[in-house]
This record gives sequence, structure tokens and C-alpha cells, in this order.
Amino acid sequence: MPPLPRNCTFTEADWTILSKFWHPIAYSDDIEDGKPHASILLDQELVIYKAAGRLVVAKDLCIHRGAQISGGWMEDGELVCPYHGFRYGERGQCTQVPAQPEAAIPKKLCLQTYPAIERYGLIWTCLAGENTGYPMPEWPEFERTDLRFFRLDDMVWNSAATRHVENFNDVAHLSWLHQDTFGNPDKPEIPNYDVIATEWGLHFEIDYERRSVENLGFNGKPSYAHLTYDLHLPFYTRLHIGLEDGLEYILFDLASPQSLKKTNVFFRMARNWDMDGPAEPTLELQYKILSEDQPIVEAQRPEELPLDLSEEFHIRADLQSTYYRKALKRLGLGKPISA
Repeated sequence: MPPLPRNCTFTEADWTILSKFWHPIAYSDDIEDGKPHASILLDQELVIYKAAGRLVVAKDLCIHRGAQISGGWMEDGELVCPYHGFRYGERGQCTQVPAQPEAAIPKKLCLQTYPAIERYGLIWTCLAGENTGYPMPEWPEFERTDLRFFRLDDMVWNSAATRHVENFNDVAHLSWLHQDTFGNPDKPEIPNYDVIATEWGLHFEIDYERRSVENLGFNGKPSYAHLTYDLHLPFYTRLHIGLEDGLEYILFDLASPQSLKKTNVFFRMARNWDMDGPAEPTLELQYKILSEDQPIVEAQRPEELPLDLSEEFHIRADLQSTYYRKALKRLGLGKPISA
């Protein structure tokens, strides 16, 4: 088992479980060959860089004198520590010590690296190693050529990842919290729906008569939408929105926990219409929708999602939420639940 990060905010048991999953830590196009990128996952500070065309994810620490190596730079395809100029190559190994260039470099003088996979326009890592048996989400939409993809800037929410995930999968709040965008306050009723447990997540579908937002018309005209939610445990959701006339809008919401109560939110979108139009209206609308959610979620108490169902009241429309909490408990996560 890898050691817990310094000042870890998770219980040891929860951190150990969550460290076995693959988590996104950056957008692929934010990783430049000429600049290291800092990220945080499960309280572990990380550096991401590319050397000799190889993607490297490592602990953000030069073991010579404990400097934060993400503050360095790339030179001749190697990462240079800003403190004493130690250089590191494509597998995290030290290749040069400027203060004594002729001395042999010990093999143990290297960065602590983690597995790295580039998929869905994101960089993923698993702190417990590559072969934990916990799979990444399978999202075949990214192979489709009839979709136009977008991404938001990565955001940090001051909330537990579980609270963010539950909010994104909650259908009962749509007509109330999102009245200024797509929510339809005249149709607050949620019909009964079923939740299907899959091997690594949850699936449910529901019809919702929302307000139309296509082309940013905001005309308030009701529009039929078939919502299909697929949650990949512990924190990653694909929402397929089927609209009239065969229009599709697909959202990918990824809540990657920096710590117990702070979450990196990565968000990708795709649609099968307006392939050449400007991206700004779509991005602005999605930012607005998320800005309606964020202050509510950040103010929820307790901050950690209660796994004991008796601690909060549940209605029939909360079926997905109760399934989610039970699924987290089956993973072995304890109380209070990790972010």
C-alpha cells in the first residue's frame, strides 16, 4: 500500500480504497512539452510533464531537498528542478546533478512516479499503481465522428466530490435551482424511475420537460428531453440528453477529489448539431448552469456525504441518491465518507 500523503484529510481506510481507482488530474491540452503542470489528487501533490514524448506523472517533490519540482521548467526534453538544477528524464530518473557533474548518479535518485494514461482528452492516474483491477469509464462517444466536443476550464469546488456527484445526478432540483437556464418550474413532478446497478456504477433514465435553451434563445418554450445517466464509481458521470428531431447533447462530469472537502471538476460536452458555430454560447451556458449549483453544494452540511441513510430524509425522487450512497458503502468507504 502506498503511504498516505502528508496532512492527509481522509481516513486511512478511505484513502486506500480511493487510491485504487483511476482519477483525472488534468486536461490533455493543458500539458505542454515545455512546461510542467501541477495538480492535486487525494491530498497528494503531483507534477505532470512530457519528456521525450512520454507522459510522466510524479510526486511533486525533488527528493534532494524537498523542492516543489512543478515550479521548474523543461530543457532539452528533461524536467529541471528550480532549486539546484537537478534534471529528470522520461521515467522520472535523475540524469544530471549540476553541482557535481562527474559523479555517478544513484538509481534511487529519481522522482516517485505513478501510472499515466491519456484518454477522453484527460490525463488519468492511479496512486496505488497500474494493476488494481479497478477499470476506467468506458465512453464510446469519444470515438464518434458526428459529434463536436467542448471542454470547460477546470474548476475547484469547495465541496466533497460525493456531494458534487450526487447533485449532478439529482433530478428533483432541476426545476427549482435552474429556473434561469433550463429548469421548468411548471413541471416539478418527477415520475417514478428505476435505477439499475451495473458492474462499476449506476444507470437510470427519465423524461423531463425542460425549457428550451438551444441557440441561447431562452424563450421558455417547453422542450422534451430524455435524460440517461450513467455513473461510473466513484465520481464520474455521463449524461446523455436526447432531444427532439434526433438532437443529442452529452455531458461528462468528472469530480476529482483534491482533498476531503475540495474537488477538481473537469467537464466535457458533445453535441451532434451546429458543428461549425461558435463555441462561446455553449460554454457560457454550461458555466451559468454550474454556477447555479456550486454555491448550494458548497454550503451543504455536513460537508461529507452521509452514508447512513437515516441521517437525511429521502423521497422517492431521491432513488438515485440512495443507490449511490449504498454503492459507496459497498466499496468499503466508511463514515464520514471520503470526498
